[in-house]
Formats: sequence, C-alpha cells, structure tokens
Amino acid sequence: MTVRTILIAFTLLATTLRLSANDTALNEGGYGPAPVGGLRGPESVIRMESEELHIVFGKKWTEVQAKFVFRNTKKDSPAVQIVGFPDIGAAQIEARRRDPKGEKIFAIEQETPLSGVLHGMRTFVNGQERKAKLRYGWVKEVDEIDTPVEKPDKDSGLMAWHALEVTFPPGQDVTIERRYRTESGSQVYGIHFFYYTTATGGVWQGTIGRLQADVTLKDGLKVEDLAWKGGKLPRIQSYEGSLVTKPDRKRWQVVSPTQMRLVWENFEPRTEKERRGFSIVTKADAVPPNEQ
Repeated sequence: MTVRTILIAFTLLATTLRLSANDTALNEGGYGPAPVGGLRGPESVIRMESEELHIVFGKKWTEVQAKFVFRNTKKDSPAVQIVGFPDIGAAQIEARRRDPKGEKIFAIEQETPLSGVLHGMRTFVNGQERKAKLRYGWVKEVDEIDTPVEKPDKDSGLMAWHALEVTFPPGQDVTIERRYRTESGSQVYGIHFFYYTTATGGVWQGTIGRLQADVTLKDGLKVEDLAWKGGKLPRIQSYEGSLVTKPDRKRWQVVSPTQMRLVWENFEPRTEKERRGFSIVTKADAVPPNEQ
C-alpha cells in the first residue's frame, strides 16, 4: 500500500470536504501529535507516556481537550524535538501553491481545498501557552503508518503541521496540551461522526503507555443513539464496511447515558492495527421508511 493510498484513507476519515458520490462531509482535527524533523531512524527518542482525551461530541461540533505526557528516553542529556499536529487541508493548499498543475508534488486530492477547520486551537507546554507555527514537510509510509522523512522521494507526500519546538529534559515528564473545536463529520440521512487516529503515535519511542478517551455526547445524543456493530441499525448502516462506532461496544465503559470511556494500555499503533484510532458515529436519523 502506497503513501498515496494511506493518505487518501486518512482523508476519508479526517478531512472536511464534500463528496458528490455519497454526499459525505468529513472532519479534520482528529490527530494526535507527531514528532517532526530530527529523526534518526524509525522512531523518536521521546516516549508518549500517556494520552488523555476529553471529547464533547455533537451533531454539528466536536470539542477536544487533549493532554499528552512525554518522557525523554535519553538518560544523560535533554532532547529537542519539533512536535506537530497534522493539518491535511493546509498541506493540500500549499501543494497546489507550489505545483498548480499537480504534476510533481503529491497532495491529497479534494474538489475544493479547505482551511480553518480547526477552530480556536491552543497549545500548552507544562501549563504555559505556546504559539505553534505552520510547518511543511514530507511523510512516507513506514510499517503502514505515515512517518515524517527529511527528504522526499516518489513514495512521499507533502504534509503540514502546527508545530513548535519542545525541550525534553532527561528524567522529567513534559506535558503538551491541545484544545480546539472542529466541525463534526456527516453523511447522508443524518449520520454524524468524529474520528480520532492514534497512528501518529507510532512514531514516538516504543509503546504508548496509556490512552484514556472520555466522550460526552451533546445535542440530545445518548449512547443508545450511536451506531454499534451488532446492534439494531437502519438498513443503510447494517451492511459490512458501513460507518459505525469503533471499537465494538464491549470495549467501551458506559459511564452514563451520555458518557463513555475507552482505555488502552501499552499499545503500539505500528503493529496493533485495531488500535490505530477510534470513531464515534450516530445512527441515521432521517432514513426513509423503506430503508429502515
């Protein structure tokens, strides 16, 4: 599978656009931080100790507060790493600026380039707010995960990150927080969704120590309104491969009728494909009677 295929797959889940074929609006903003630049090998020297997500999901908007705790695996000296949050829309716009005909620089294709889909994004390092800058670079598929590379080749594609330089002292935790809101994705018949990928965490050192995702539903939504594999679904969502909430319901802890929690411990997105992300998807709410 080429980097083009992988990036298009991410676009189908993570980029806001309109597809005329199935009238789907897709959302960007469900990405965790990735180490950018300065890599000497397949992974950073920095390990992601924990990933704590607070997601408020609604039919129109999703609000995200994410806290990541990192630890420098070097024992005797600090490590400086550029930390970036991917922005596919910005990469597409920049690729078209550099190569208007699209003959030399690959970018994910969409009918209309969109920007500004991340609203009110703020970044904090150890509690202090820091301003991130848009930075461009290249990604290439490594072990089926898009990984930043220093030099482009025929298999790499342009990517953009909201990036900032962070110093990681030896033997100390460094906390990076990100807060933003984004438009929720939507499909025909009133299906709404948000997708979060943990695949970017595969480039950090070793496993991700712990992920906890707390999801609160708003706009009148309840856990029973979500589309679950094996549950009672409208016919348009009951076929194999349809968009449903993942992982399966048994993997989630239902805290209340409007709250649920997902916990993964010591997992490696590079090798555990089923833990490369999760999705929150509603049942269709406007299905014609003959399609129930």
